[in-house]
Amino acid sequence: QDARLYEDWKWFRCPTLLEVLLEFPSVALPASLLLAQLPLLQPRYYSVSSAPARSPGQIHLTVAVLTYASEDGRGPLHYGVCSTWLSRLRPGDTVPAFVRGAPSFRLPQAPDTPCILVGPGTGVAPFRSFWQQRLHLLEAGGGPLGPMVLVFGCRAPALDHIYQHEMEEAQERGALSCVLTAFSRKPGAPR
Repeated sequence: QDARLYEDWKWFRCPTLLEVLLEFPSVALPASLLLAQLPLLQPRYYSVSSAPARSPGQIHLTVAVLTYASEDGRGPLHYGVCSTWLSRLRPGDTVPAFVRGAPSFRLPQAPDTPCILVGPGTGVAPFRSFWQQRLHLLEAGGGPLGPMVLVFGCRAPALDHIYQHEMEEAQERGALSCVLTAFSRKPGAPR
């Protein structure tokens, strides 16, 4: 009856449909009505994080498995639909997928063109494919390479700096000129 009370309950609890039905067992829904009202699962978009020249026949994705507890961390555990499904796959499993192109998001044709890559908390995955392509060029004797500066942000270095060692190697080998990071939740440092 109280819309504000309902909104507070909904945002605090973040209940799944199953949790709502379990909490209110007096709501008896016919299965046909329930199935007719469920929304279709929307596609998930992930950036390819590999270079075809360096990993022929493979596509690498960078996926964070979503897990969270509602009710300020004291409620039931909720899982991301697609990330959890992907994390449970075994080698050889089939993954239904499609490629959504981004023709304007690519490396310049000339490898000596200077590049500044900026990922302010949006993820480093597509940039990994760029430095991998440049590593492939170096391994194949290509060059010279122009400077490439990577600027990216994430929450905490211990959890989110997932490609740190690859970045360091790419920098040592000359595929990356400079890596600048910003951490919004670094212990002992202001946000």
